[in-house]
Amino acid sequence: MKILLIRPWPFLLDVEKNTYNIQEAGLAKALTRLGHPTDILFWTDGEEHTVNIPVEGGEPVHVFYRRGIAALKNAWFLYIDQLAQSYDILQSAEYNQMFSWYLAGRYPKKTVIYHGPYYSAFNRNYNRMCAVFDVLFTGRYRKKNTPFLVKSNLAGRFLREKGIADEQIAVVGVGIDAQRLSGAEGQPSEIERQMRAQEKGLKLLYIGRVEPRRDSFFLIEVLKEVRKRDQDACFYWIGSGEAAYTEQVRARIAEAGLEHAIVWVDALPQNQMKGVYDQADFFLLPTEYEIFGMVMLEAMFFGKLVLTTKNGGSDMLIRSGENGVVLSKEDAGRWAEAMLEIAADSNKRERMQQNAHQTVSSTYTWDALAERFLQVYRKVST
Repeated sequence: MKILLIRPWPFLLDVEKNTYNIQEAGLAKALTRLGHPTDILFWTDGEEHTVNIPVEGGEPVHVFYRRGIAALKNAWFLYIDQLAQSYDILQSAEYNQMFSWYLAGRYPKKTVIYHGPYYSAFNRNYNRMCAVFDVLFTGRYRKKNTPFLVKSNLAGRFLREKGIADEQIAVVGVGIDAQRLSGAEGQPSEIERQMRAQEKGLKLLYIGRVEPRRDSFFLIEVLKEVRKRDQDACFYWIGSGEAAYTEQVRARIAEAGLEHAIVWVDALPQNQMKGVYDQADFFLLPTEYEIFGMVMLEAMFFGKLVLTTKNGGSDMLIRSGENGVVLSKEDAGRWAEAMLEIAADSNKRERMQQNAHQTVSSTYTWDALAERFLQVYRKVST
């Protein structure tokens, strides 16, 4: 079976600089290792070209960069029928991308859609856009019986509410490239050295965008609550955001008198992340909305206990109290209490850490997920 993974978004995804967070790259390599040659189609506004991603023991994954029409966060590829016809399966991304809709009509016997977003009060613009799309276009998916692979239970419910039948939906999740994460480590970063130098107190970690969706102000409140009982606790942040918001966050840190207790760097190479995770006690993600949350997968893969809110990823990954903790974002004191309670029970902490790693390494790597995708592909191609 020959497969083409398509991302119809008008944003450049440069696999020559980074493949870690590009989900198509991890899935394509896993499918190819199983004997199903898989390539990728991405948009470009520059010169059309092809990049090859090497695959151990197999043919490389070909990443085709093709031009197209870009509008309203949609990319419509031009003149690709010859390319599409050479594949048995065309997997496009997101139900409300116009090119996904086009493929479902043009190639109904080989198109599947991999969908992640869901309704959220935080995502009002997306909700409004979907309401318009549903009136005009979603009926095609019902008529053509288009199969959907969804990233979470919440995404599955989102589609069902639009009239997509249960039998059209398969919940598969999201994976990580375990081989890449387990690869060679770089030299210890300065933030890792600072974590090693902290001899007492909890070491809390956040990695990701500094933005309202992930409520940096709440993270500050959690640290304040933790330090009421653990005066040596420190928070380590890796991430950046828009200047105006980050300035507000830095001002709040200063106002709280926590400059000495928060170490903040804008970015870190992927090969230096493992050392940081190894030093951390807890990973915090108080998010309003996550399609899945690759950073949760990464933290759990490295055996870190994640505290987060309910979102697409946590709903799939975390059994609260067994391999992580899911809490509402109403009470910073409750987050502090949960961490201090786990930290005081070394047996419980070690058990939860092992469970966190096992959850991801056994079920949510691309190699583990590839067979779930193939099960759907086989139904389409028969």
